Amino acid sequence: MLYSLCYPLMWMLAYGHQKYHWCLVVTKRRPKLLLQTVVRPESHYHRQCNWLKRADIELLSWFSLSLAARYTLRLFERPTRMPCLSQDLAFEAQSVFDELTFSGHKVRVYRHEPECPNGQTLLLLHGWEGRSVMFRPLLTKLLSHGYRLILPDLLAHGHSEGSRCSFYELSSLILELDRRYGSFDAAIGHSFGGTALAIALDQGLTLKKMVTIGSPNGFGNMIDAYIDYFHYPSSLKAQLKHLYTRQQGKNPDDIGPPLWGRLNLPTLICHDSNDVVIKIQEAHDMHASFPNSQLCITSGRGHRGVLRDHQLHNAVLGFLSAA
Repeated sequence: MLYSLCYPLMWMLAYGHQKYHWCLVVTKRRPKLLLQTVVRPESHYHRQCNWLKRADIELLSWFSLSLAARYTLRLFERPTRMPCLSQDLAFEAQSVFDELTFSGHKVRVYRHEPECPNGQTLLLLHGWEGRSVMFRPLLTKLLSHGYRLILPDLLAHGHSEGSRCSFYELSSLILELDRRYGSFDAAIGHSFGGTALAIALDQGLTLKKMVTIGSPNGFGNMIDAYIDYFHYPSSLKAQLKHLYTRQQGKNPDDIGPPLWGRLNLPTLICHDSNDVVIKIQEAHDMHASFPNSQLCITSGRGHRGVLRDHQLHNAVLGFLSAA
């Protein structure tokens, strides 16, 4: 396909781009800090990559919606490993971690033990194309309040192995972490991490409380948002859900409002009003569906920046500590 054919060329361009940065630094026209940025097609030619993928999908759609759906599923479940800030890499290097083998891949799991434990263990799940260190601003506050924290880099993310990340595999990983580290008292999921938690709850995970941050109103809605965000043909929404139903035996739309109504655990639904990835209406719809939920709306932070918001931190701490 076009994307596969053009990708080696984009890597060559990225290599030349990186060498150009090196020349700028050597000639003292730019600071050395510039060399800390790794030029990659996915990060520096993001628009071109997305255009090629969209062209592939539209071409396939003319021949067969089924083929286009399978190709879209392959893209959907193959995240791009994004660059990590130097201070985050330093924080990871100082953190204690285990490495588990799951589905033939090593999964890195960070463990943070508080100085004064309160006896509660929390699971924190990052979002798509993220990594666990994104929780660092919230993590330090949770530790100071005595919570033991378990943070995996999910399959094909961060320091974990793999190139593919299936949502139903992730729910099995969550259940495995629950068995290994003792039952979690509560869990916090950002973006698709909240969706993975929902699937795990449907498959038997037991929690006392749950926090979602910038999460879609169900797995089906997440598929719809993915198709809309990348401007793929709308006809693929139903086809992709049909493909998931055939593979997993469950319609993605069932992981949403039909499930929320059966979950009585206290749930804090957090969202930023300026989130352009998952619209704020998703949070209001979730709040209306969960029988025992609270809503925390922040402003001006966006989809990932919300993890640094002090209002959100205080809301999470207050929610977790409430009887």
